[in-house]
Amino acid sequence: MYERLDGYIADYFKDFADFNKMQNQEIDRISEEFLDWFSINELEKVRLLLNNLKTIDIENPENEIRLAYKEGEDLFKRINQYFEKPIINFSRGLNERQINEIAQHFEKIRDEREKERAKDKKEYKERILDNYTSGFDRIGISLRIDQIDELKLRLSNHQEIRQEWSDLQQLWINEFIQLLRNSDSPDYENEMTIYLNAFDSLGSEAFRAKVEQNENLAIDIISFVFKSSDDSQIKGFNRSLDIYLKSIDRILLNRKVN
Repeated sequence: MYERLDGYIADYFKDFADFNKMQNQEIDRISEEFLDWFSINELEKVRLLLNNLKTIDIENPENEIRLAYKEGEDLFKRINQYFEKPIINFSRGLNERQINEIAQHFEKIRDEREKERAKDKKEYKERILDNYTSGFDRIGISLRIDQIDELKLRLSNHQEIRQEWSDLQQLWINEFIQLLRNSDSPDYENEMTIYLNAFDSLGSEAFRAKVEQNENLAIDIISFVFKSSDDSQIKGFNRSLDIYLKSIDRILLNRKVN
């Protein structure tokens, strides 16, 4: 699975437009080099993070969860930063037809998301609860009924930001497409770099406050689950961590990463 990750990434980017043979080869090269970079520079950090979670203080887990959350955010930022220059360099070779196809692809993604939302019979907070339940399942913790009931109560404080976030994304995409059309500008690389970095800070102060409140709520919920976990849940969690750690060890060994 991991060794095919570059192929999944390449396929994701190739879906955006009808690229020519040389462009597709460049996408393949960028994706392969990313996987090499991640394996050498980031995978050991992920291993260390997971290994540290094996000794989490169950009675007072909040600080360690906040640290893990922050390290996860930092990892995604480094990944985004890695792709900045390749994306900018690649975008210089786009023609008008391809830029229009990219805009249409973003619109298709948005339409499909809205259709899925309209078809979903569950309330938004029910869907969030499902995400928490499946998320904990993936790390070996099957939530008890009393824990699920407590999560329902705590999720009453979750701030609804879906529509605001969707609108902000659309504005960002519209300006991104305009920037692509100005790739001949002398300041293009600097302008695009600044714009790509601005994605994580979209929205007003009020919107960012809601985002932060939801992040704090997530940490509070995860902390509660650990503090209320029984022995079987903790054993399941540690078993899952061991499985992930062994997989990472195999990858590092196969790639001869020290």
